[in-house]
Amino acid sequence: MEQARYQEIAIDIAHAIMMGEYREGVKIHGRSTLAGRYNVSPETIRRAIAILQNVGVVMVNQGVGITVTSKAMAEKFVKSFNQKGEIQVFLEDLKSLMDIRRENDLKIESHLNKLQGYADRIMSRWLDVGEIVIGRTSPAIGKTLKELKVRERTGTTIVAVVRDGFEQFSPEAGFILREQDVLLAAGSPEGQEMLQQLIL
Repeated sequence: MEQARYQEIAIDIAHAIMMGEYREGVKIHGRSTLAGRYNVSPETIRRAIAILQNVGVVMVNQGVGITVTSKAMAEKFVKSFNQKGEIQVFLEDLKSLMDIRRENDLKIESHLNKLQGYADRIMSRWLDVGEIVIGRTSPAIGKTLKELKVRERTGTTIVAVVRDGFEQFSPEAGFILREQDVLLAAGSPEGQEMLQQLIL
């Protein structure tokens, strides 16, 4: 379960909020400043902030910027990540045992498979953010998010729409999609695949 750079940055910012570096109601540095701080592209920062907004840690408003909304949610987010790290260590130990005793340890193998599925579900819920570009032949052009019933049909959440280089975070149900819009969707890999089929 290799971790993407934008996921690492989201966890680092949440930890900073938890430790009091950023307080509730205070504006965090702009994406360009954060990109320089972490030595990554603004696109990577945008994904990290989308994660934090999706779990209620920050809020993004056009013309205002990124504002911390909940220290408690930041603590919950970091705690959940730490639990996933513990699960991953346990998984690696079990795999080593299976290499030595595979023929006699069928119960361990069953336990490993169940634990792997549990870890994947947690990882998907918190950290998976994908991008989908609306092409010129997309049936979604001219339709609203409400009409498409994205959440009901795919289980994903559209956390932002990028249009002409500008991000529209938490778009309303009446937001009308256009060609070349970039959707930032949070959800499981299966849900994002269903969303691609719906959009493309």
